[in-house]
Amino acid sequence: MDYEVVLRGVLPSILLALLLVSIAGTRLLPIAMAVGLYVAHGLLKEWLAWPHELWREPNGVGWLVWGIIAAALVSTARQFRFLPESIASALSLVIASATVWLMLGKVAANWSSIDFAWNVGGGGFLAATTVLAILDVIARRPDTAQSGIGLGVLFSVMLSLDAALMVLGKSAFLGQLCGAVAAALGAAVGTCLWRRSFTLHKADGIWIGCAHALFILAGVHLSYLDWWPAGIALAAPFLLLLLPRLVSGKKSWQWLCVAGLLLVAPLVFAMWMAQPEANPYGY
Repeated sequence: MDYEVVLRGVLPSILLALLLVSIAGTRLLPIAMAVGLYVAHGLLKEWLAWPHELWREPNGVGWLVWGIIAAALVSTARQFRFLPESIASALSLVIASATVWLMLGKVAANWSSIDFAWNVGGGGFLAATTVLAILDVIARRPDTAQSGIGLGVLFSVMLSLDAALMVLGKSAFLGQLCGAVAAALGAAVGTCLWRRSFTLHKADGIWIGCAHALFILAGVHLSYLDWWPAGIALAAPFLLLLLPRLVSGKKSWQWLCVAGLLLVAPLVFAMWMAQPEANPYGY
């Protein structure tokens, strides 16, 4: 393993998250993640082309990164109340679905109308609903410091497992970029060691949901991740919607235990499915 390459991917996100969250709190976490992701792309490969350049010469990974950055900006605008919640939520759905369309524009050039509708339309719908699911989970979590920290850890683990799936899908670059997103969230959670508390705001669900769905879809269409493990990974956040029925009125640690099982177990199974020896014939 080339540890220098790994550090170029995650170190900017870690340092920015530690600095900005320590100084100004978790409202700046989306900005730390976005800048860290942008820098990681530049250090690992090349500096990201601007959107008007990508419009002329499409690049799926470039649009993926800009989509997550756009989601982070909307999340930040909502954190500081520059946008009403309804407008921020609507923009997040547009960003999630539009990013799928832009990300797949080049590979979809030779698709039939049915394939285009299924992969682009269906993928955009899935990305948008993933954002809604995570927004709902964060909004309904127990109102305790323990649950705020625990949920941050869970989503950091989710994104870390997403990064591992990208690597199993034969794209170390996508894995490193996703790892940069996970590292920002994990480092921000770590600031609770010297700050009074850490919490995820509801608006953080915008960039977390976009990152999860868009990276998994990119693993399928821009790399070699099979649909079976990808589908299982994409379904994992939706299982968290069962929490109000399963742990209604329970303590926060019980809520976190059930949430961890619902979220992490499918992702670990997806990783097992993605291993070549688990599916040697590619079916």
